[in-house]
Amino acid sequence: MYSNPSWFYCKLDGQAYVGGPHPTRWLMTKADNGQLGWMKDTAIYSETDPVRDCYST
Repeated sequence: MYSNPSWFYCKLDGQAYVGGPHPTRWLMTKADNGQLGWMKDTAIYSETDPVRDCYST
């Protein structure tokens, strides 16, 4: 992920441990190559709380 700013579609908590302030959070994003994928919260500089939940009802 080299673009700045980056765009995140949604967040998912309770996943594999990555540490940091949200230790089990991963975010769905569109990578520079155009593919959708997951990025661990600790790899993101900005606060991710405002990102919507992936599976909210």
